[in-house]
Amino acid sequence: MTLARSSRRYFDPRFDATIITVAPGEHEITSAKDEIVATVLGSCISVCMRDPQAGVGGLNHFLLPKNNGGSDTHAGERYGDTAMEVLINGLMKRGARRNQLEAKVFGGARVLSGATMLAIGEGNITFVNEFLAREGIPVVSKDVGGTRSRRIHYQPSTGRAWVQHVQQAARDPEREQELAYLNRLKTQPVAGEVEIW
Repeated sequence: MTLARSSRRYFDPRFDATIITVAPGEHEITSAKDEIVATVLGSCISVCMRDPQAGVGGLNHFLLPKNNGGSDTHAGERYGDTAMEVLINGLMKRGARRNQLEAKVFGGARVLSGATMLAIGEGNITFVNEFLAREGIPVVSKDVGGTRSRRIHYQPSTGRAWVQHVQQAARDPEREQELAYLNRLKTQPVAGEVEIW
């Protein structure tokens, strides 16, 4: 079963490149020199990963560290453990070599209120740091934590990342989108497949 992707493409003259937006629970991979992947993060995490030798890279966007649903092996990319495997496997299918991968990590802010919500960003940061260390993938740059949302633009062909910290507004659409997404996770069945290497 293939899920519909909600990414969209548009040309941005500021970057002189095509921007590919990545929604929560999704990823994008590209080797095109004129393409940039982008997303907006609150407590979510995005890992920008590439193989500089193969010239291929991508970005994922996950909300929660692990699928704690028990025996469900079809966890969507909304969970970090699945999202990381999907990104790595996708890069390798496009010619990347695991021992040449490098990562940049962004997100994990405290943008949601409530005791359980505050721990989401911290849990995501802990998870991704442990995952990358265990897999031997070096983190060459990171911007995590804090209380502000982030806009990320990442150009896999060069490894360059742009991070914009977003000032919280009285009505913050990014925070509202993240809350709605978290609530959907509680009610929607998990879908998708991942191949673990």
